[in-house]
Amino acid sequence: MINSETRESVVLENFGQKIFGILHRPIHVKNYPALLMCHGLAGHKTGKYRLYVILAQMLAKAGIASLRIDFRGSGDSEGDFADMTLDGEVSDALKGLDFLEKDPYIDQSCIGLFGRSIGGTVALIAARRHGGIKSICTWAPLYDTSQWEDQWKILNSIELSPEDRNCMMSINGQIPGHDFLKQLFSVKMEEELKGLESSPLLHIHGELDNIINIEHANRYLLRRQNVMGKNKFIRLPGGDHDFSDPKEQLIALDKTCQWFVDTLCLN
Repeated sequence: MINSETRESVVLENFGQKIFGILHRPIHVKNYPALLMCHGLAGHKTGKYRLYVILAQMLAKAGIASLRIDFRGSGDSEGDFADMTLDGEVSDALKGLDFLEKDPYIDQSCIGLFGRSIGGTVALIAARRHGGIKSICTWAPLYDTSQWEDQWKILNSIELSPEDRNCMMSINGQIPGHDFLKQLFSVKMEEELKGLESSPLLHIHGELDNIINIEHANRYLLRRQNVMGKNKFIRLPGGDHDFSDPKEQLIALDKTCQWFVDTLCLN
């Protein structure tokens, strides 16, 4: 098998805490485009089923670099998950983008963003705040919190015991802080998307997703109608939130890689 990439460890710092990542570089290519990968809530830079690693390998083979990072409080990075906030993850993403833009081998005018689940929401917010992102892909991103309004009311009930509250808040065995939940329930993606109307966006969502249901994809599609930027919305008929079906994993990976080939300065 011919090697198509090199990998190197990356250490960033944000608010005095270290962020650990892996940078994949294509070989035999100069001045290449790059993208940052944003994992989901309580996730990590490897991704379930190693999907982020596989995607990074595919991108490198296509001539695109990628940086996979652990947000502070997740994976190998410093910080506690309980202290993680949505703004904090956006700030971490912007640090990752700044690193890519300063790399002498990367074309700073050809930077993209990829995000999964809450990481997709983070990627979109970071793209809007950055203002110069060339292309975006999201897998099953959250649009709003209407799906969980009843749970939010229960969580804010004084009658709920600490044990029951922690049980309701647990995500992959970890409990986010109240500041994160408060920010999450204040998210207004309609406003964020107004600043991305000229940006190409690929959205992939599983129709059987019971974590962030398909209605989120419908809302993104409605909001992206009649915008200048290129749109592509893909529904995976048997897809759950994790894209557990191997065949649909391949579809998501292939479509994502081709999207960045088509929209990230390679053509």
